[in-house]
Amino acid sequence: MSKRKTKKEKSKKQILIEYARTVSASFLAALVFTLLLSFHARSEMIKNLYINPEEQQKMDEKLARQLVMQSDFTKDLMSKKYAICLQVGNLYETAHDYVNAEIAFRFALEKASPGVYTPYYKLALVLVAQEKFKEAQDIINSVKDINNKNLIKFKTRSYIVMGDKYYSIGKFLSAAKCYEKADYYYNRFAKRDKTVEKAIDTRAANAYIETADIMVKNGYNTEAVRFLKKAEQYEPENFEIKYKLAIIYSDLDPMQSVKYFEPLLDKMPQDIDYGVYSKALMKASNIAELQGKPTLAKYYRYKIHSIDIFINQKVIYKNDVEIMLDSFAVRKFWFKYKLKAVYRIKNVSNSDIKYLWGEFVLKRGDKVLERNTVRCVNKRAPLYSGGDISDKIKVIFGKNIFTKKELEQDSIDIYLYKDERYKTLVASMKVPLKSFNSQ
Repeated sequence: MSKRKTKKEKSKKQILIEYARTVSASFLAALVFTLLLSFHARSEMIKNLYINPEEQQKMDEKLARQLVMQSDFTKDLMSKKYAICLQVGNLYETAHDYVNAEIAFRFALEKASPGVYTPYYKLALVLVAQEKFKEAQDIINSVKDINNKNLIKFKTRSYIVMGDKYYSIGKFLSAAKCYEKADYYYNRFAKRDKTVEKAIDTRAANAYIETADIMVKNGYNTEAVRFLKKAEQYEPENFEIKYKLAIIYSDLDPMQSVKYFEPLLDKMPQDIDYGVYSKALMKASNIAELQGKPTLAKYYRYKIHSIDIFINQKVIYKNDVEIMLDSFAVRKFWFKYKLKAVYRIKNVSNSDIKYLWGEFVLKRGDKVLERNTVRCVNKRAPLYSGGDISDKIKVIFGKNIFTKKELEQDSIDIYLYKDERYKTLVASMKVPLKSFNSQ
């Protein structure tokens, strides 16, 4: 009888222990979900309160940090389901606690069903955030390349994230290689989004441009050309890439330099260093003479003369002038406030300026509020070289301004031009707050 009682008592204890475990596990799971739901609810509330995504992100991070400080959610993750592990990882990731986020995502990865790539991506992301690039690469490589849309998406996004991290820490060549891999996987999509495709191309091009700049600084111009050529493959119409190639080729291969300069002169002559271009043309002319091509040499010399006339008649460079502000005022006129600015222009170039127009653009942040076009110089009152200063140029904007606070984000961009096709941004000035006068 005593043995039977012992067995019954032990079985009851076991039942109680199992029951207690079940209750505690359920309680913990409920707690995690409650906290996550609370976090999500607060996050949604923040979205409505803060239009600025950066402010919203800061609030999300602050809330997540508060939650992870109150409890260690990584305990007993081995016994928890995939969804809980993933959500715990998301919580730690938002709090920028990448170490614990990595722990949670590794558990999620173990429990994920075949064909589910979210935990792979999330784990790769937090590994990259910790600059554990080798481990992140191993995670990406651990999944075989098959024609699976979710897999392609996972690898594309992972390589973009890794490239962005490399770029942010100045490892531009590594970033470029990651973007190339992202481009490789993205091109396997049957239907591609032009916006995403352009974003990858722009990233790759910028990474190669930065790499080329480093090569130039270290005197490796040939290597710089190689990387710029790679950048050009991603953005064939990029002005910056073509201009950098034109500049570098002016020493390496003047004839090639001229080929790059010519189309740029037609599109954006105000952004080209004519001095470098003219030297490239002269060098190309000499090379053509040595090669026994007198007609080509004559063409290059003629080009120098024709471009000189074109620049003098059509183009104004930023360094040709200085913009001087005489006054800013916002004064009351009946029930409206008008912004009035008075400028002078100083000619610091070696040529007389016989005619010049100005476009004054009032902006609030990046938004254009108003454009005002004014004649600045004409043949009756030319602006002579050597420091001659123009008469007062008065610009009155029709935009109504009611409070001083409205001026805090306001600025005026000043474009000058001889030919309307070739406008040059010569200055960008913030509106002085002291100019506001409500009297």
